[in-house]
Amino acid sequence: MLAENASWILTKNMILQKICDLLGNLSDHMKEELIYLNLTKEVEQISPKISKGENYKGLPYIVLDYPRFFTKENVFAIRTLFWWAHYFSVTLHLKGQYKELFIKQVRKNLSFLSENNFYAGVSKDEWQHAVHGSDYIPLREANEEQLEIIFSQNNFLKLSAKLELNQWNEAEEKLLHQFKLITKSLQ
Repeated sequence: MLAENASWILTKNMILQKICDLLGNLSDHMKEELIYLNLTKEVEQISPKISKGENYKGLPYIVLDYPRFFTKENVFAIRTLFWWAHYFSVTLHLKGQYKELFIKQVRKNLSFLSENNFYAGVSKDEWQHAVHGSDYIPLREANEEQLEIIFSQNNFLKLSAKLELNQWNEAEEKLLHQFKLITKSLQ
């Protein structure tokens, strides 16, 4: 019986600790990249946060939010997510004043993001993070009409890139690269 075997849960815990360590190292590198953005003091002053849970759509997850600024009306965040049995993702989440502040730059860099396999969130629920199914569409497949809806239908905007778990050995480097692509798209 599986409940009598501790080794599988200990292995899971070891994997999750490795992910926390990876995200901690990643946040150190991310800090260096943020100097190129003109962020408000309220965003710059908030330190990275790693959160974990056991039940995002039934599976464990770990999140690094950095930079991170969340209020009901305004959000500026780049969220790096590890979702057990699925993938890593890096997501730009803009809402309210931050969407307005960066929308021009993002629009200008859409082809750049598209070429780098980014997805656009199309869900009306800004807290959907599963970069597959009906909540996200690949930018490279979106037409002008769809893009206009994405940019105008909600007071938030989410753009994400995925990294498959079979790229585990290069995860830190590739996640940092995706983070850099996001920060470049905001300049």
